Amino acid sequence: MPLDVVLFDIQMPTLLPIFAIALIFQILINRILSDIGAYDYIWHPGLFRIALFVITFTVPCFIIYH
Repeated sequence: MPLDVVLFDIQMPTLLPIFAIALIFQILINRILSDIGAYDYIWHPGLFRIALFVITFTVPCFIIYH
């Protein structure tokens, strides 16, 4: 059963707002980790950022579409 969200009379798939929320959450986490200097100890920061975004995007998707 597909789930849709209606926002300002625009019908969109549920994954689009989840993507936007995950993107905002990723920006906040990235800023916090860079402020505390965590990226100095991470081997590949770009790979870590992508993996973190994938996790923050897929967990809500699995919860909603379970």
